[in-house]
Amino acid sequence: MVRDVVFHLGDRKTGSTSIQSILARQGWVAPGDSIVYPTLFNHIPLAKSLVVPEERRFETQRFARIRTAFDDSDANHGVISAEDFEYVDPQTVRDAIDRHLPAYADRVRLIAYVRPHADRLLSAYAERVKKGVFEGTLDEFHEDILQKGMLLYAPRFEKWRAVFGDRFTLRPFVREALYRSDVVWDFFHYLFGDRPFEITGPTRENESLSVEDIAMLRMIHRHVRKHARRPGRAQQAFGWYMSNFLGGEPAPNGTRPRLHRSLADRVVHDYRDDAAALDAAFFEDTPISDALAATPDKAVEQPQSYRAVDHFSPSERRHFRIWARFLARLIDADPEHFMWAVRSPEQRAPHPPAFRKAGKRK
Repeated sequence: MVRDVVFHLGDRKTGSTSIQSILARQGWVAPGDSIVYPTLFNHIPLAKSLVVPEERRFETQRFARIRTAFDDSDANHGVISAEDFEYVDPQTVRDAIDRHLPAYADRVRLIAYVRPHADRLLSAYAERVKKGVFEGTLDEFHEDILQKGMLLYAPRFEKWRAVFGDRFTLRPFVREALYRSDVVWDFFHYLFGDRPFEITGPTRENESLSVEDIAMLRMIHRHVRKHARRPGRAQQAFGWYMSNFLGGEPAPNGTRPRLHRSLADRVVHDYRDDAAALDAAFFEDTPISDALAATPDKAVEQPQSYRAVDHFSPSERRHFRIWARFLARLIDADPEHFMWAVRSPEQRAPHPPAFRKAGKRK
């Protein structure tokens, strides 16, 4: 039985993929310390079973697999990691722990990272576009998430502390505030405390896309939707895993996404109170307010274009349209197999869905 259980809650766009990659690959060395991480890559399905109606029927079996792994292990730490906990109510997590992991209820620690508002706005926009779930401008995206309260951090994180008390830790996703200026090192420092450890694998995954990359994906997604009968989650999977290739081989002259001046000023105005409340509640200094105040200094004067026509020649756009039609055909042929195939080998099941279903029928 593990000695303690650590929930890594995200947030999204705070290096979660990098942390999960090191955990899954066992890319760390800690003399006299050990971890059990019972998943292929992350626990997003587990988090979804607490919040997505059609996933709720899997809650018991998913927690049971984790409980068995923790019970059967003599590791010091059991780790659960999913950025989708961002969307789960803290009391729901507390109740699930009491139901499914009662032996560990008093030995649970939880950690989340929070990204400054402007950086999260940019990264969230790129993520939504690359997955094909948002087609509008950056200004429109800002208004959309402002209305939904997506970046109103203080009330959300205060709920976690109200439910879990000092067992919940919030860390600013600000390079200067992180242990060794790296979120992976920071997470393992939280996990192991002051005991010595080393990270043996690369700590940068899921690198940011350029403006040109986003414009290309935006155009491809638009044409996939035009030609595919049922793009759905398969199309989102394509965007997600294609971005890994793009981020892994960045264009040498790619344009870094930035806010434009008028939008930067609106972001500062809209989130100033939230940043101040978050700093006052969780941090000794003011890392989130400081990052927000610096936003206009990083801005460009005019809005950047995410239209493919502004970055690519007619010949290049022709290729994008052709590849989009080809992708649409592959998706329509077998969406479930497509979603399995586009994953990296270490993140997918050993056999494709059709093979597994055939095995169940025998």
